Amino acid sequence: MQKQILPVSTVGLALAVFSPAPLAAQFSGLELAGVVMVGMLAALIYTVVAFVRAWRGRGGQSSSPPAWMDALIPGLVIVGLGVAGYLAYVETQAVPAVCGPVGDCNAVQSSSYSKLFGVLPVGVVGLIGYALILVAWLWGHLRSDRLADYAPLAVLALAVFGVLVSIRLTYLELFVIYAVCIWCLTSAVIMTLLMLLALPPALATFAPETEEA
Repeated sequence: MQKQILPVSTVGLALAVFSPAPLAAQFSGLELAGVVMVGMLAALIYTVVAFVRAWRGRGGQSSSPPAWMDALIPGLVIVGLGVAGYLAYVETQAVPAVCGPVGDCNAVQSSSYSKLFGVLPVGVVGLIGYALILVAWLWGHLRSDRLADYAPLAVLALAVFGVLVSIRLTYLELFVIYAVCIWCLTSAVIMTLLMLLALPPALATFAPETEEA
């Protein structure tokens, strides 16, 4: 009997270690969501401080950002449109989402928080936001009217709004829903990068006005 106990105990221990439960905890994505949220908060604080300093005339940038940096904005917007478009399709058609090995995006999408103010699906909000950013960016690069001069400020304002929405959604995932949507986190990272990329052109638009004052 003693010889049978050891193998059975060993098998039981192995099953406990390699069971799906530890794997589910490992790939829950909560830690990743926490890192993304901290990054968004840090980027938002940096953006607000830089904007306020420039607006007060102590940190304005008179030079335009490098061309490669500016060219990243429409590329990221296109990727963001793809992510938001897929989420909008999942939310409006009520079909299961492909979540991958990280998180449980279907738990997030099926929650009451998947609609902004309980009305508009978050994916649709993302589609509208990315589309407006692209329109504002194109307006500033293809036109030369008065509105084109303020297009970089519009891009920055839209990106900041997108980051604020992403921070709220990530907070809900971490502390209310207890599930993570990898598509939402991807959109949050994209929107944060857009905000940081849109900051230098936005500061450059009103830096000359500061100098004239």
